[in-house]
Amino acid sequence: MPGCSSTTLIQLFARPPLEGRVKTRLIPDIGARSATAIYQHCLQRNIELIRNCAFDYQIWLSEPSSHPLFKDEPVKLQHGDSLGERMLHALSSALNDGYTKTLLIGSDCIEITHPLLQRVCAKLDPHELVFIPAIDGGYVLIAARRSIHSELFNDIDWSTDRVLRQTLEKAMQLGIPTALLNPLRDIDTVADLQHYSELKQYL
Repeated sequence: MPGCSSTTLIQLFARPPLEGRVKTRLIPDIGARSATAIYQHCLQRNIELIRNCAFDYQIWLSEPSSHPLFKDEPVKLQHGDSLGERMLHALSSALNDGYTKTLLIGSDCIEITHPLLQRVCAKLDPHELVFIPAIDGGYVLIAARRSIHSELFNDIDWSTDRVLRQTLEKAMQLGIPTALLNPLRDIDTVADLQHYSELKQYL
């Protein structure tokens, strides 16, 4: 894959697919069982995506799990109180371990593809940060080259539509060369489900 090499790592942030504890915003509309099935579909799809990439990968779980999806996978545990602290820890760990490019994605977006990851890698050559925005104002991917600044994750209103804007303002203040790709959709609400025919089987 051009732009990527054995010094590139992709990290997937995930929760174990436990009923009632994932996709909680969907539960009032479709129930916990359907919400969990949708989450597991997205998670499995993204595990297959990173498993078939041409670079190393890790799955960073919010808590220990014996779920079959994670069997024989390179699993690590997230550390930190906020989402920002957990992402900073994961990204820093990879870059400190010798990876020169690290890409971190969540499990809620099923629009990320291998060619898109290739574009992110290429964008990291002239930039230090790359984001794929989420339509809701956050981001579905953050990628860093060589180092990651802790200030990027401080004083961010997580789980709001201000996340990306606040993070970009921090990057600008720090003088970090940053690139943005086209926004993609996270799956959080019933309205989001209407865009994916493969998810209708779970409703």
